[in-house]
Amino acid sequence: MIDQPTVLCYGEALWDLAPGGKTPGGAPTNVALHLARLGVDVRLLSRVGIDDLGRELLDYLTAEGLATDSIQIDQRHPTGRVLVDTSDPHAVRYEIVEPAAWDFIDVGDLPEYPAHAVTVVVFGSLATRNTVSRASLFRLLGQSGLKVFDVNLRPPFVDRAIIEQLLVHADWVKLNDEELELLGGWHGATGPPEHTLRALSRRYGLETVCLTLGSRGALMLYQDHVFRQAAFAVRVVDTIGCGDAFLAFWLSQMLGGRSPQEALTLACAVGALVATREGANPVIDESEIRALIGI
Repeated sequence: MIDQPTVLCYGEALWDLAPGGKTPGGAPTNVALHLARLGVDVRLLSRVGIDDLGRELLDYLTAEGLATDSIQIDQRHPTGRVLVDTSDPHAVRYEIVEPAAWDFIDVGDLPEYPAHAVTVVVFGSLATRNTVSRASLFRLLGQSGLKVFDVNLRPPFVDRAIIEQLLVHADWVKLNDEELELLGGWHGATGPPEHTLRALSRRYGLETVCLTLGSRGALMLYQDHVFRQAAFAVRVVDTIGCGDAFLAFWLSQMLGGRSPQEALTLACAVGALVATREGANPVIDESEIRALIGI
């Protein structure tokens, strides 16, 4: 547990353009929004263009209570966009347009940035697709406290060497079953998921690895102990943002001193509830969580 943590979410801020319209997105943005709603002191380090989409995104984040003082304005590159295909709600597909402003995040003079003391940094692999934001992230990781890596692979932006560097820097990792299969395959790790989690934990020195399994729930290896949570049955509308909501609630509960099992259960419930709504950032009431869990 970290007393009164300040969390910095690093990476993409963008618009998801789906058949039903556009919604704010980007995994670190989604995580930051959920953390802000939970009362966590959180900043989003990202970049948007000097365009209408950028201004609209900043207005939205401000209205949702997320500080935007760490979001940079890019004079040359447009605000990020993702073309979303929801024809299969259980397997949403994305076309991530490039280049985008968030490809060019500049940490500047790290000894002075950010001004507040960051105790946790949350980052993903997609923000490393461009050399500028990649270099900034690795500089940031060199000075941060607890490092939480949301693997979040988005082909074709998957580079084994970079992913492994990020794993080396990480303390806690969150990934899904397909990502676990890929990472395990790199090292010949086979068998039940918990065996692969242990192999990755030993290889990269990870304290915690959390595995989401969709309709099969979730699994967590924490300090070499395995925790499990079955999935909650819901009617799925789309799965956009489910993993991000899961991560935000899991992280907030772990940092707040909840037991690993309680944190895993709450995170699974929230991820399931997000799947019942359109878009990545629906507001989830505590009463809904309690009703789904049955408490």
